[in-house]
Amino acid sequence: MAIVGINNTADATAADVAALPADAMAGATAADFANMPADAMSGMSADMMAAMPPDAMGGMSADMIAAMPPAAMEGMSADMMAAMPPDAIGGMDAGMMAAMPPEAMEGMSPDMMAAMPPEAMEGMSPDMMAAMPPTAMEGMDAGMMAAMPPAAMEGMGPDMMAAMPPTAMEGMDAGMMAAMPPTAMEGMGPDMMAAMPPDAMGGMDADMMAAMPPDAMGGMDADMMAAMPPDAMGGMGPDMMAAMPPDAMGGMDADMMAAMPPTAMEGMGPDMMAAMPPDAMSGMDADMMAAMPPEAMEGMGPDMMAAMPPDAMSGMDADMMAAMPPDCMERHEPRHDGCNASRSNAGYGCRYDGCNATRLHGRHEPRHDGRNAP
Repeated sequence: MAIVGINNTADATAADVAALPADAMAGATAADFANMPADAMSGMSADMMAAMPPDAMGGMSADMIAAMPPAAMEGMSADMMAAMPPDAIGGMDAGMMAAMPPEAMEGMSPDMMAAMPPEAMEGMSPDMMAAMPPTAMEGMDAGMMAAMPPAAMEGMGPDMMAAMPPTAMEGMDAGMMAAMPPTAMEGMGPDMMAAMPPDAMGGMDADMMAAMPPDAMGGMDADMMAAMPPDAMGGMGPDMMAAMPPDAMGGMDADMMAAMPPTAMEGMGPDMMAAMPPDAMSGMDADMMAAMPPEAMEGMGPDMMAAMPPDAMSGMDADMMAAMPPDCMERHEPRHDGCNASRSNAGYGCRYDGCNATRLHGRHEPRHDGRNAP
């Protein structure tokens, strides 16, 4: 078999190829193309490409692909893609990528993906992304990720996400994150999370957060936390909270705290509490307080206590109170005339003559006659 109308492919020109009827390519072989000058491919059309036996693509080189008109790629199929030598993809550009039928991407492999120039990814669409085998994503790198249109991420699935090298996530941005289906986040791992630029987290929402495996939060840091929209915290769960490195809580603020489901606080630990900025506690409420393990209160400090809304204290119980460091209460302000109370390691002491005040469940209880402190 051969290309009908061309006796010696080594001598073929672009004009020779362009003059062929589409069905002339039906007998083409890999050897025919391997011998053809690269610039002859500029005469190729979509109909010729579609007529070609898939195996013939085995003779393609990067220079030959680069010479083809983008419109010729409209004739590409999954079998043809799969038959190409991986390095031939090195000739692909964005226009050619955009012209390909989405189903052609079903033939993509990790080696082909790794050989693709990053700028070719600018032509990727959601349908093309969705059509790729998950394993193809093993060839993705940060430059390719950064070059993709954000909308292409709409085609991402959890298996594709899980197959990506963590370093590819260095190319992620907030627009790409926002375009991703929440289910894609099921494939996120801690190494992938750790590799993302902090500002990429600006595209996170509550549904995406809720879909992540808890251990993915092990890659979170304070800058990433600070970049998240507050409402994304609505997807936080207790296992996710427990998996987070304590220092990640340094990026928490009051709005983020207020957006969290109370049950998320079940995963709070003392080191995490200690790492939070004090003003983040102003987003705390009674239900969140009540959900916290008592030992988490070991990380509480006086500035955090001072920042907490008074009604949050109604979620406090005796075990939580007992777990708090004594200096937490040092900014308590008693409300009876003549009393100047303070908190010390020895307990809560009132300096009004005859007063023996104690602190119980957030209420100041004086024990001297004639004093009624609220």
